[in-house]
Amino acid sequence: DPGCTEKINLVFIRTERSGSDVLASMFHRFGHERKLEFVLPRGGEDDLWLGWPAPVWKNHYRPRHTRHFNLLVERTVYDKQAISDVMPHDAAYVTVLREPWAQFKSAFHHYGVGKVVGIQGDDPIAQFLQRAEVYDAVYTSPAAASRRPGVPGGVSVTHSPMARDMGISGQAWSNETAIHEHIKTLDKDFTLVMIAERLYESLVLLKRLMCWRLQDILYWPLQSPDNPLRLDSNPSSMARHREWSLADYKLYEHFNRTLHRKIAEQGKDFPEEVEHFTTILHKVLDYCSSAQKTYLVVAASLWNQEFVLSRDYCRRMKMNTQQYLNVLKTSYQNHWPGTQ
Repeated sequence: DPGCTEKINLVFIRTERSGSDVLASMFHRFGHERKLEFVLPRGGEDDLWLGWPAPVWKNHYRPRHTRHFNLLVERTVYDKQAISDVMPHDAAYVTVLREPWAQFKSAFHHYGVGKVVGIQGDDPIAQFLQRAEVYDAVYTSPAAASRRPGVPGGVSVTHSPMARDMGISGQAWSNETAIHEHIKTLDKDFTLVMIAERLYESLVLLKRLMCWRLQDILYWPLQSPDNPLRLDSNPSSMARHREWSLADYKLYEHFNRTLHRKIAEQGKDFPEEVEHFTTILHKVLDYCSSAQKTYLVVAASLWNQEFVLSRDYCRRMKMNTQQYLNVLKTSYQNHWPGTQ
């Protein structure tokens, strides 16, 4: 839409095992192409977080060198006050949620929870959920630290992890009224809560809300399919999990409904734009997976101007968070040597 002004100030709250890394790389590419200023973790290569598993505060990030920061993409816990101390007041707030049962199975497998807590047997998930509090206490304990690399002590990867990342404190997780109040606040604060199961629609909605171009929402999927776990539709396990991670279910169900409503409010051409985006995305993924040396020309349509992609675009599209952070931190050091 020619009357639409591109929005460049954005806060992206990452959530556990939900496709957040793929989206973070997309946001890194958007900001890097425009030479925008990111909130960067203060430390060296291994410092990837902005306070996570707690909110951000000024000791966590490098000083800004422009009028204000544009993008906060690195991992933190959502806290409106803490973030508004860092980011401009007109920043859009965006996150992504995943269906909690799928998210739980993915986290359980990725972090090897069964092994860490010593579960053996054919259905480790069912066994874990029969005594979730006991096993979770083992997983998060100092004694298990060496068996769970990359996860700080006291951090549960199975107990309402999305609610935690969204700033809903543990005391509220079993209290439906408190969860509902938190969700009402998040509803006001967030421009868009994307849903992993409806990623194409979520991205086209993001493009419309932010006045971005089609090439800004193209992304490279991470090649790490979740391990299919046996008995993964066990109804009693699913019911136990809902009880164990109630806050995540309430959060997901609310924002899934909200996304459906936002999509319904779009014009009649929304499904066509989603279909067009899907077609172009697959063309670009094929091009970037091939050894073609030529450029890829994407023709103009109702939803985009003509654009040309190079092999260098493919290289940037495939960069992960760690690689982007290294580039951004190096660039920061080169522009402002001696500051950290």
